[in-house]
Amino acid sequence: MVKPYNSSNFKLVESWVTDADLLLQFSGTDFSYPLTAQQIIDYQISHPDRCFYIGYTHDDLPFAFGEIIPQESGYPRLARILVGNSIARGQGLGRYFIGLLVEESKRLYNTDTVELFTWDKNYAAIRCYESVGFKFLPEICKVMVHNGMSYNIHKMIYTCPQ
Repeated sequence: MVKPYNSSNFKLVESWVTDADLLLQFSGTDFSYPLTAQQIIDYQISHPDRCFYIGYTHDDLPFAFGEIIPQESGYPRLARILVGNSIARGQGLGRYFIGLLVEESKRLYNTDTVELFTWDKNYAAIRCYESVGFKFLPEICKVMVHNGMSYNIHKMIYTCPQ
């Protein structure tokens, strides 16, 4: 299940963000390392329409963090997706969490389409997104520049089966 993020979740999320590269990979340039509670608060104040979520296992253990962003197109966008503890990665929890976020997006926005952006070198995330049913829209790409490095960012789209 997913539950809305609240400030009491910060220490958990902070413990998952172990270095600057991981923070950049899952959050882009919106946050800087080390992640602070104030950064999250400031982001939420700047973007009150966006919702952070914590993913929970069937045993009610928190394992992931993510965001749903409404867009003018009417198609919500998933962002800032992180399966927390590194030992929890590679076990299907990412796929489970993405599925939960897609369902929450459908519930909130009454849509059958969900989008996300991914760095083209984030192979594990791409495999996860594709396993859920996301497809690349290769013609839609942007370049993120951080500390003199360029990152190719591609849009992926999911359309719920009818």
